[in-house]
Amino acid sequence: MNKIHRMTTAELSIAALREQILSRKILPGSRITEDAMARELGISRATVRQALNSLVMEGLLVRNPATRVLEVLSLDAADVAEIYQARRVLELAGVEASADASDEALLGLKQAVAQMREAVENGDIPGFVEADTQCHARTVAFLNSHILSETHASLMGRLRLAMTHLEADGGATSEGLAQHQEFSDLILAREIQQAKEHLAQRLNIAEQQMLESLIAPPRAAT
Repeated sequence: MNKIHRMTTAELSIAALREQILSRKILPGSRITEDAMARELGISRATVRQALNSLVMEGLLVRNPATRVLEVLSLDAADVAEIYQARRVLELAGVEASADASDEALLGLKQAVAQMREAVENGDIPGFVEADTQCHARTVAFLNSHILSETHASLMGRLRLAMTHLEADGGATSEGLAQHQEFSDLILAREIQQAKEHLAQRLNIAEQQMLESLIAPPRAAT
């Protein structure tokens, strides 16, 4: 029998703040202070501090370099361009490295796509974004470099909020799932050049959609 995990106050606080950020109840660029969060959640400042530090690690919060105040991450066009430039270097190199990867290593990519399918079926947007992120992380992992994987994770962490908002506007689509499935099939078949072309095209489209989402107002809830 599996043990029941009881969430601590800090874990509950992290989950509550994360949900408010990802659902746009707290908007990008908003200032976050320990005092305000402690009052809103009815918990101690020490617990809030732990929760905020966790969200900084996740990339959802950043510290303003001028004021040192925590803010919800907000990306501009230059940020997006730099992140996607770095992603292209890392992920396309990962595709090349997949040619020498073991069959067992390749299965990780297949499992991530299966998680995307489950998220689409359940209408789980955060789960879809997480599985999407894992697909790309698995690709970089073919390089067998923890430093490069950590770098990629940091980049994806900065995109996570924008990706979740973008998927919330458009929905966790079967089209996105199909694209990742096609990419996974190419990797599993070791069709390296085709996989690189497929990924490069998807990254170009994703970057353009991300840039357009920065200037377009969010869709009204239905």
